[in-house]
Amino acid sequence: MEKRKLTREISSKEQLGRRLVARISIWSLLVVFIASTATFFSTYPNYQQRIITSLQQDIATALVPAESLFARVTSQAETMTSRFLAYYQYFHTDSRDSVDQFDHWFEQTSPGVTRLKQSYFDGKNDNDFLIKGMSAFIGKSEQPLDDERKARIIAATLTLNELGPAWSNSVSNSHLSMPENALVLYSQHSAWGRLADKDLIMTNYSVLKSSLQSNNPAREPNWTGLYYDRSADLWTITYQRPIDLAGQHLANASFDVELTQLLEDLQGQRQDATQFMVLNQKGDLIAAPGISDKLKAQPLLNHDNYLEPVYQSVYQLMTQRSFTEGPAVFEDAVPGQLVIVQPLPRLGWWYVALYPQNMISEQAGMQSLRVFTTGIIMLGLLLLVVYWQVTREVSQPLRRLASVAAQMDSKNYEGVITNQEHVWKFKGEVKLALDAFRTMARRFIEAQLNLEQQVQTRTTELAQANSKLEEIAHIDGLTGLMNRRSFDRDLQAALNSNDNYILALADIDAFKPYNDHYGHEAGDTVLRRVGRCLQQVNHAQVYRYGGEEFALLVKETRLNKSPTLLNEVITLIEKLDIRHDFNHRDGNVVSISMGTVTIHQGQTPSNVIKLADENLYKAKAKGGNCLIG
Repeated sequence: MEKRKLTREISSKEQLGRRLVARISIWSLLVVFIASTATFFSTYPNYQQRIITSLQQDIATALVPAESLFARVTSQAETMTSRFLAYYQYFHTDSRDSVDQFDHWFEQTSPGVTRLKQSYFDGKNDNDFLIKGMSAFIGKSEQPLDDERKARIIAATLTLNELGPAWSNSVSNSHLSMPENALVLYSQHSAWGRLADKDLIMTNYSVLKSSLQSNNPAREPNWTGLYYDRSADLWTITYQRPIDLAGQHLANASFDVELTQLLEDLQGQRQDATQFMVLNQKGDLIAAPGISDKLKAQPLLNHDNYLEPVYQSVYQLMTQRSFTEGPAVFEDAVPGQLVIVQPLPRLGWWYVALYPQNMISEQAGMQSLRVFTTGIIMLGLLLLVVYWQVTREVSQPLRRLASVAAQMDSKNYEGVITNQEHVWKFKGEVKLALDAFRTMARRFIEAQLNLEQQVQTRTTELAQANSKLEEIAHIDGLTGLMNRRSFDRDLQAALNSNDNYILALADIDAFKPYNDHYGHEAGDTVLRRVGRCLQQVNHAQVYRYGGEEFALLVKETRLNKSPTLLNEVITLIEKLDIRHDFNHRDGNVVSISMGTVTIHQGQTPSNVIKLADENLYKAKAKGGNCLIG
């Protein structure tokens, strides 16, 4: 009879649960749908603004290295101009010298065409200095190749040979062009002057033509638009700084910057699917990715010959609108694109970034879909919880009580607390009994947790003590420096590193006589003072190697920036002015000797230490207070 009643009650509770879950489901689905719709309309402008902000940040970041490059090129042109004029004025005064050098260095390769000999590109010592990477083309011209022109060409050759190597990492070519159809060039890769066509008239082309006094009466430096340099087989732009003296156009200090280098600087950390391009004040193209090889024959890329649709739309935008210093944003100027235009005031150029509008819609739609999907998942989880709670709330309290009693008997205290959560709303005697069971279970668990906490505390204290011991094991007690064990560990790490390190072994000169005459306490003081002095070396790892010996590990790049660093350390020790009347060398103060060696992968610790020790021995043999390595 009781069993039939129980079955009947369970059936009734299940029906109530189903009704509650069904009602909650309908209302929840309606709420999720409304929230998803609202999310789409609110997300689109927010996401668009995020894209604009991100693009503006990308543009600002990308322009920093590009503007730095342009500033360096401008500065280099001024340096080249000053050096060229100095050489020119010297040789122009004593033209006999320049004529002799010209006749020795240059050769006529065809009627009216003279070139620098090939040996000066390959590398040749002349008058005790090396000329390498140089080529020159002196083409046909109505102007005679007189002594003054020869002086100019020799001055240009010496200027580029002196300055060109230092600039080869920032520009693809450095050259000095002249209005009489001549060009002297420094390049590590191409002897252009030997390869140029004998009938080439450079002043017929827009690059050199734009520097002539007739086309540039203001004598302003200028950047060309983008063009294909066949001799170097690359897309490039050229900077030209006219060099005039007493009204005469002598030459142009010029640099080629290749497109790939510009793209690396200008792309930066840009958003996926973002296009960009750079235009000058005329609308000519300065830089853009993905330029077709079919356009290589064009002299300069502009709106007349570069018919790519996006560029043409941007060109129309640039000609129809005026821009101030701040970035400008356009949503409909280019079909399907969000456009951001950033002026480059110093150059008179514009950086243009384009982001597809459909990507913004897709992202907004994806955000709405995520909200809807998340809502459905959360709703499903919520309905499961609700159904489970309803079902548990209508279960028979005595069965729950019996279950809890059985768990207490089996010492399943966690199960008691967990089950108690499901019957918390029970009233009367059942609630009191369940509360009592729950309190008992909690006390048992708290006692167990307290015990575990004590064990954990003791374990933590032991770990801290071990950590302290480990630290003590790697620190020298007298000097506070890292000890030999730390040195062995770090030396092995340096050998395994991709970076090159310098190992320096240092030894206090005549330390034993110092100890014998001044006492061990004074000797310990010297060790501590020398150790503190060595610790002042920036970016160096300093160790007490043993006795009066110390070791330093320094990255090779650090010494490249400050080659005299270790010698300065030796001088610094000497300037401590610690009296030592028993030093074998001439001085009467404490000093150190040092031996160094460069660490490379593949060496063993013992081999590296042996090499450094040998150099230290040589420094000692030399009289001390010096560095060998």
